[in-house]
Amino acid sequence: MEHYVVTYDIADDKRRMKVFKTLKDYGTHVQESVFEVMLTMEDYVELRHKLLRRIHRDEDSVIFYRQCLACENDVERLGRKLELLGIGDIVL
Repeated sequence: MEHYVVTYDIADDKRRMKVFKTLKDYGTHVQESVFEVMLTMEDYVELRHKLLRRIHRDEDSVIFYRQCLACENDVERLGRKLELLGIGDIVL
């Protein structure tokens, strides 16, 4: 699994909500327009494909920042604590 920070800038509210819901299925919403996700290569390809179907390439952007697992220890988070979810984790 790889750790990604995914950011998005979507011009239309309806498309933004679809992108939000799609990303929510894969990871943790950490800030406005920012998610952290843990993905296998198959999940990455699937998520990328879903997002490409939801955005307008001439108006919107989605950026994946892949982080190595060793770099995860270098991330500093201030404020409320968030637990990152992996694919298959269930939230009750």
